[in-house]
Amino acid sequence: MITESELSEKNKENQNLIADGLLELLNPDKSDQKIREEIKKKIFEIPKFNSTKFMLYCNSMRFYSSADNEAIVRKIIEKYQVRESMLVKKSLFSLAINVLVLSIEENKFENIDFANKVPTNPDIFFYKSAMTFFTYFIQYKKNQDKSALQYCDTIIKSFCLVGMPEYGEELQKFKDKYK
Repeated sequence: MITESELSEKNKENQNLIADGLLELLNPDKSDQKIREEIKKKIFEIPKFNSTKFMLYCNSMRFYSSADNEAIVRKIIEKYQVRESMLVKKSLFSLAINVLVLSIEENKFENIDFANKVPTNPDIFFYKSAMTFFTYFIQYKKNQDKSALQYCDTIIKSFCLVGMPEYGEELQKFKDKYK
């Protein structure tokens, strides 16, 4: 479909690369290092942080090391934290949450304090709540602090109470898997 579209050749190439990258993410057992490197290169050829760059980076964070993700997200947060755009704020939270999830999966809990620098307001309460869950979960993993797990349980309950039981259940499954 992409090759038959009326997109320019460059846009067709980019769309095919995005499609290849998404397929790569769905098949972690057979990684194609060439595609991963092409995507990593393409992401940082995009001059400004925009919705395309955000989507590409957010969906391909697993292609980067923990240290690279932490450094990249830290710089993005520092640069864009004063923006008023709700889309940018949501994007910052999504990036921070992804780094926290990857940190938990890899048992790497250093240098995650940057996540608390994302500005918050009522419109992005969901993102702040999710990020807080992962922050407390890391506190538990790092220090075996049982009170941090109680905060995680409270956040899970709050998602269920406000009409998002499916998300609460997903957090519970995540907690049970990595506890």
